[in-house]
Amino acid sequence: MKFNTNHNSKLEAFYAEIFLPLSPRVQFRDPGLIFADIESTAGLLGGDDRVLAKALELAQRLSLTVQDSDSVRAAIADHPYTAQALALTPGAPTVSPVGEDQKTLSQLPLSALLHLEGLSPWEHPARLQHIISFFQTLGFRHLDQMMHFDLPSFRERWGTQGTTLWKRLHLREDQPITPFIPLDPLTSYGHFDDPVSLSEVLMQKLEPCLDLLFLRLEGLQRFATQIEIILHCEYSKQQHVLKIEPVSPNRNFSLFIDLLENKLDQIDLQNPVSEFEITIFDSPEKIQQLDMFETCDTGQDRWQRLISFAKQADVEMGFLQPEPSHFPERSYRLISDWPKTLSPEDFISRLDDSIQVKSVYAKGLVKSPRPSLILQEPLALSPHFIEQLKFFSQLPSERIESAWWEYFRRSPKENHRARDYYFAISTEGQLLWIYQDLEEQQYYLHGYFD
Repeated sequence: MKFNTNHNSKLEAFYAEIFLPLSPRVQFRDPGLIFADIESTAGLLGGDDRVLAKALELAQRLSLTVQDSDSVRAAIADHPYTAQALALTPGAPTVSPVGEDQKTLSQLPLSALLHLEGLSPWEHPARLQHIISFFQTLGFRHLDQMMHFDLPSFRERWGTQGTTLWKRLHLREDQPITPFIPLDPLTSYGHFDDPVSLSEVLMQKLEPCLDLLFLRLEGLQRFATQIEIILHCEYSKQQHVLKIEPVSPNRNFSLFIDLLENKLDQIDLQNPVSEFEITIFDSPEKIQQLDMFETCDTGQDRWQRLISFAKQADVEMGFLQPEPSHFPERSYRLISDWPKTLSPEDFISRLDDSIQVKSVYAKGLVKSPRPSLILQEPLALSPHFIEQLKFFSQLPSERIESAWWEYFRRSPKENHRARDYYFAISTEGQLLWIYQDLEEQQYYLHGYFD
């Protein structure tokens, strides 16, 4: 497979990382050529047409950084040089059927010889143009007319280049694409000829660099754990160090952009920014994709965005996760990850002959015998307050007491003496969860049912 972005020296070799979702065997070659061996992966990715569409999508996204989207082309063939010739020859097919490269090549015009390179470019393109002119004077128009000549004829007239040309026309030259091993760090650097003092303009400069880095993350199947951006100011060697860290590693580009915009709005740019450095700290991917090329966008993604903003503002928030402890103080802890208890369950209601299915979230919490709001410190209740309460039962709903070994392990601040818990309603109609300390006979308010 061959891609061309016509980026010349601006396109660096590590761009091959972006195409790793297509195959582990990817190779870059100047000027802006990328080859991928999809023989063993095309079936897993949905076939040639889908691979080609994904390749063009990735190449189009790259072209946005070079402002040359018209140059993005791709083709699929058994050999790299055949794929390149198909991609760069106007009117040529984009896919050569398996085992039919020579038949596909035979239909191309003589000008396609200039692109019959693959991983090894022509050493003397001018000589190749001379070969094309020679066959044109003989009245030849397509490559099939050249394939009737034998190897000695090409070798005697054009030497080594003629031998190479004959081998490629007859598919006798092997060009294996080796596995790509990423070595370059996930960093980017930029310099402004005119220093920037507006956050909106600065954001326009940073976003394309971040987009490219996230494309590389996707190719490497990694998640971003933190992004560090150093803004070098024009005067006095002043720097702004921005650290963007979501609540959990992910590759949600829009989330990081929102967090970055929020950070930029908080800094003073009176000293203009003359250059910047971007570094992404990454970790292995840990999500299950619904598709080879797409991830699932659910309420969990929206929660990641919300909690990341809260963390950046030093606000603690999350979900109460039940813990295996019968003591209320230990039975919940605050977690920032999306809890399994919020997974939707189907609730089926039947009315006569009709059936309605609804998704119910946190269905199991309805059966919880303990309140969702528990006070950090139990509140002592006065005898007068107790007299005004309406108890559901004179018998406690549960008794909690620690085993003898807990007495020696607990800290001085912990009170794990025996307690009897009751349900009661206050004069305001609140459903309370209170307990009585069996040693001191004191009543305490411990939680509310919402």
